[in-house]
Amino acid sequence: MAEKNEIDELEEYAANVLKEENRYYQEVTITRVNGDCPYAHREGEVFKVTTMNSDSICGSLLKNIFHSVVVKHYGGNLLWEKDDQAIKGVCPEAGKVEVEIKRVERKEHILLKTPLKTVDMTNKGYAALDKYRLFVEVRDIAVNCYWGHKIGDMFELDPFNVGGACCFLYAQLYPYMHVLLSGASPPWAFEEKTVVGECPDTYDRLCYRLFLKER
Repeated sequence: MAEKNEIDELEEYAANVLKEENRYYQEVTITRVNGDCPYAHREGEVFKVTTMNSDSICGSLLKNIFHSVVVKHYGGNLLWEKDDQAIKGVCPEAGKVEVEIKRVERKEHILLKTPLKTVDMTNKGYAALDKYRLFVEVRDIAVNCYWGHKIGDMFELDPFNVGGACCFLYAQLYPYMHVLLSGASPPWAFEEKTVVGECPDTYDRLCYRLFLKER
């Protein structure tokens, strides 16, 4: 009986954690576009972004504002931000895109997973993307991936397209995409044009393989 009570308590705890995790999303509004955005973002666009759901926002923009998304998602604010309701941010490509990030409470506390959109980034002045494609293979999952990744899954992504990745995983992959596309490899890589690692979820422990393929 004591063991059953422990299991019930753990299940209740897990259910409450997931309920709170899905309680909010961040409303990311494109407030200004300076010049031409290669991803074709436009002023006035609004995205529903969580720590997992990218809503098909540009991956480089997502990576640059992800710390702010996490801060807002869990009820915090940046120390230097005067507005406690919103955080401002910019994309890393010379600040071409400016955004405002606000926390919004949801009516339904279930996983937010919006439809995936992909933008073709070839022939836009990025030679590495004209030559290579980037893929992620899910090699192992110790427990369970709440986002829905499965062992054996393989999907394409790049520094602009989040692909099917959870935002936490994409943020982990982002710098290594640039390393591989630059023709380099970290010293611990056991194979050329490939990086392996684990997602930031230390409980579920998704193991991935990020690799290049020639077009």
